[in-house]
Amino acid sequence: MTSNVLASELAEKASQTLELIYSHLGRMADEVVRCRPPRATLTETHFGGLQRIITDLLNEEPGVWGMGFAAAPGLVDGLERCLPWWQRSNGRISRLRLNFDPNSIDVYDYLQMDWYQLAQNGQSRVAYGPYVDYAGSDMYTITVTIPVLAGEEFLGIVGADLVVGDVEHRLLEVLRGAGEDAVVVSTERRVIAANTPRWLVGSRLAGMPEEGPATDPTAFREVAEMPLGTGWVLAIAWPEADSANSR
Repeated sequence: MTSNVLASELAEKASQTLELIYSHLGRMADEVVRCRPPRATLTETHFGGLQRIITDLLNEEPGVWGMGFAAAPGLVDGLERCLPWWQRSNGRISRLRLNFDPNSIDVYDYLQMDWYQLAQNGQSRVAYGPYVDYAGSDMYTITVTIPVLAGEEFLGIVGADLVVGDVEHRLLEVLRGAGEDAVVVSTERRVIAANTPRWLVGSRLAGMPEEGPATDPTAFREVAEMPLGTGWVLAIAWPEADSANSR
């Protein structure tokens, strides 16, 4: 067994490449709390400031193609579901319109989405995917979210839909410094990025990476959790030749 000094160092650098995204989400969450009237009901008209923030961010961040707020049930006056979410497509930014009618065959219920439920259940930072968002946009994406809290009251989540290729590119810049085959894996065991064709982006590993001897074909030389707070891990593999010779 070896120390995981290199994996920890790379995990720190990998986290820094995505930290700004969560900073943006924090700014959005603050705006949702700020725009809620203290002695009146919250309506969609109060989200003008949020829309301006999101429009600016979508223009600044080419690796983000959608951002918004998913409200807790009944938070917005007269609406059981409310999803002020904007997307960039073909150079234009527009509001995402979905069907929330529970009696409809193509209803979109964000309350059932993992990226909503994980934040609702107390995870301070969520990164879900990569996955194809068939219900919302048909895009291959990673959705990152944080809960919006007013004191201890859960108001909903703010989130961003990330371009998978952009996330992969950011992480690859770090993984190339490993000097060995390395991979970033999500909590769903999905490969987010790898500096080798041994693992394909989006594929699912049989288990979360664990350190172990080169004689174990499933073991990695070093494993470190990324301090980003999403549960993603960075793992450095044993050289394939060493693994083969040890068996």
